[in-house]
Amino acid sequence: MTTHKRFKQSLIFTAITLASLTTVGCATQVAPGKYVDGVHQVQAKGKKSQIVLEVKVEQGNIVDIKTQSHNETESLFLNAERLLAKVLKNNGHEGIDAVSGATYSSNGILKAVNKLPRANGIQPEYVAVGSKEASGDDDFKLKWSIQPQLGLISGDYYYEEARFRQGHKGSMTVVTNSANKDDVILAEFNESGRPNYYTRLYQDVPKRMSEYNFTMGKKKGTAWVQSALTMEKLMMEKDQLIFEPNPNHDPKLANKLKEPNRLRYLGIDIVAGASNSIQQSMIPLTAKIYDQIQTEGTHYKFYQHAEKVLDSKGKWTGITGMLRVVVDTDTKQIAKAQFDEIFADEKTQIADASMKKYYRQSKYDSINYVEPARIGFNVMFDALNEHLKAGGSLFDINDLPATGDSGSYAATGFTKRSSSWDLYLKHADILYKQMRADGVIVEHKRPATK
Repeated sequence: MTTHKRFKQSLIFTAITLASLTTVGCATQVAPGKYVDGVHQVQAKGKKSQIVLEVKVEQGNIVDIKTQSHNETESLFLNAERLLAKVLKNNGHEGIDAVSGATYSSNGILKAVNKLPRANGIQPEYVAVGSKEASGDDDFKLKWSIQPQLGLISGDYYYEEARFRQGHKGSMTVVTNSANKDDVILAEFNESGRPNYYTRLYQDVPKRMSEYNFTMGKKKGTAWVQSALTMEKLMMEKDQLIFEPNPNHDPKLANKLKEPNRLRYLGIDIVAGASNSIQQSMIPLTAKIYDQIQTEGTHYKFYQHAEKVLDSKGKWTGITGMLRVVVDTDTKQIAKAQFDEIFADEKTQIADASMKKYYRQSKYDSINYVEPARIGFNVMFDALNEHLKAGGSLFDINDLPATGDSGSYAATGFTKRSSSWDLYLKHADILYKQMRADGVIVEHKRPATK
């Protein structure tokens, strides 16, 4: 054997031996992971506050990350918080851009992640990043939640509506604790486009849970509903329904998000793109309700029950059913009723692939939702509202639209029974039992069983 061959075999033997040693000793000699294992709390400054994250690391990899606390503008932080999924997938913040419109909050999140203890003991310096829209990404960039509070809530009911600026109609619902009028249980603002809106699609259409938010968001970088949600959270958390005028308000700065004097009222924090609705409609309507609470009170009671719709295996379908009933306690009759089915906040949460496109919308408010019963979902439950206001039973619904198969498609068209009626009846039974226990409603007869 030549010297060259012996040297080559020696190299091969050495490589095999080293590989074997590495395999045998992998429990103690494996290269360290990127981060130190454990559950870490890290934080960094956003635009207005410290952003605190809880990060779980296993075998050097981030396996879970969630927000512990922050005091950023809620609607903007929701957008920035989408970065958490990217951090998890990327096992770090490197190479991730900020979310457009939420740059400060984005950098607060990424900088906090950068503070995770490294396995090699080296703490790299954080370099702030800007926003960059990813090409080819069809997912909508903004984020908000329209999910109702689950379970049953009830209290004293107040409602105001009025047209403002060019004919848009704002409406404000406030529910307070029956035992403490200063305790705000629910604050909810909605707005319908004016009847002569320049886009026919949104004429008289409610904005809260319709496609309008996506259209506006793509044009202006913020969705209408985000400002409403921010204000509602403020009102409920602080039990605050009135706001002092801002003495330094400058109308010329109305659409300048970063200018402190752009807002008409003190103590509010809203997205510039929908500030007119808040300042010209939501706050004035709420002020009227506040005066009513303080002087007159109300003889209306509010009941709501919301529950996730599960499949046969007990898994959420991505739809939440919700029934609201307002009772006149003087007559013990139903003054208003609203049933709706609300789609999940994310497409991935909706089981039915054909329904994913309706995410962050409701069946009632969506313009494009197609009801399998072959009649408008809104038509069905507007009819229910009229039926109940006229003194009809919560349970005797057989004369209402799409409660049964009817008609000939070739001759007059037809409708199929909608499964939504069965879901409605389930919620109605829950609310009815509570309302009867509270003594606020007369008996409602159930249809005779065959």
